[in-house]
Amino acid sequence: MRSFLSAASSQRCLTDRFGLVAILCAVTFLLGSCTGGGNGVTTVASTKASMRVVNLIPNANAPLNITLDGNSFASGVAFESIQPYQQINAITQNNPTSTIQANVAGSISSLLTTTIVPLGETNYSYIMFGPVTQAVGQFINDTVIDSGAGNFNLRVINGAAGVGAIDVYLTPLGADLNTVSPTIGGVGYGSPTGFATLPVGSFELRVTPAGSKTVIFDSLPRDYAERGQFEIVVYSRESGTLVNVALLSLDSSGTETFLNNLLAQFKVVNVSQVASPLNVFVNGTLLLSNIPYAGASAYQKTTAAMPTLTVEATSTPGATLLSIQPNLKPGSDSSILLEGSAGALAAVILVDNNLPPGLGNARVRFVNASIDVPLLDVFVNFSRQLSSVPQNSGAYSLEFTADAVAGTTYQFGFNIAGTAQTLLNLPAVTLLGGHSYSIYVAGSATTLAGAVTQDN
Repeated sequence: MRSFLSAASSQRCLTDRFGLVAILCAVTFLLGSCTGGGNGVTTVASTKASMRVVNLIPNANAPLNITLDGNSFASGVAFESIQPYQQINAITQNNPTSTIQANVAGSISSLLTTTIVPLGETNYSYIMFGPVTQAVGQFINDTVIDSGAGNFNLRVINGAAGVGAIDVYLTPLGADLNTVSPTIGGVGYGSPTGFATLPVGSFELRVTPAGSKTVIFDSLPRDYAERGQFEIVVYSRESGTLVNVALLSLDSSGTETFLNNLLAQFKVVNVSQVASPLNVFVNGTLLLSNIPYAGASAYQKTTAAMPTLTVEATSTPGATLLSIQPNLKPGSDSSILLEGSAGALAAVILVDNNLPPGLGNARVRFVNASIDVPLLDVFVNFSRQLSSVPQNSGAYSLEFTADAVAGTTYQFGFNIAGTAQTLLNLPAVTLLGGHSYSIYVAGSATTLAGAVTQDN
């Protein structure tokens, strides 16, 4: 098997050379002597740069509008979309910086404000990622250095909040990760690596947590062409574990490809009226056993798209109560609620948001999975915080201040909407800061039960 162990040394060399060139050019430019042709005359090209915009913020719930120095630059930039390179003004002695602002469409406050220093005749990417409560905007120089014959250049940006540092592997299809070192390893959150120079070929791209061989992203193999210049941006689609990848080409047109994860995750929550605990099979293989009423499994990794899930009662093995093929979004977390009686078992699929909550907070999602209570009001520490939560919706969540070590305890109460009639009281639920939770309210109005799960 071909080794990529030379990537780190190539990366350091390219980073040092690039950094030195950038610093020298910036200094001479600001002194007024970095000119277009070296003849003391500033050319039109030397006063212009180019910038593209990449939106990888998964939970803004609306497109982003981008301004540069107060002027509109890009409008309606949706999640997982890219605005191609556009010409912008480079810095001058009179205007040594510029300012990028990003706003969620319909909002009057800025989501991001970034001061930039664009140099003439240089391409840049402005990449936005992370949860909306802790969004990050990185202005990244796309200058490249020739990789040489038989090679291509690659760098990585880790924009997957909550996942931690990552390792990236480019290997022949199906190679055992236990036998190889990362192609680019230990990539921390928020910043780009330098360029690694690698031999051309067709490679499977996989991502793992740093120091682990547990795959959190997998893709079909693709060709990496000679003298190609590539940037892998790893980001989250709201999963607490899995990631997705945008593959950006650092060419004049700024072409891009989104590589969807071949993996997805789901958990099963039993809120049914089946008297027996439940077993769940995936593609004919027993995966989850003996899930009790108001019980929830841990997340299970599976192939994305539409695996076949069948459900049986533990007490009657071999008798299928339900068979479904849920459409699991690549790189996502989902909750599958099992509801109804043994003769009419049904499943409700909820997409989960397991991004990190705001700093110092815990997030709680409230799910009305009751049989016969169409609308619930949610009280927190005896104060109404949500009104008329409908059945089988995953769209209702709140964030609360919570200690990350000792936890913070809250009271949660659930009333018939618009009344003082409390159906369920959870007097002491401890939340840890930095985590996401779900509270499922299950059963009939006379016998409601609450199931609390920590989701990330």
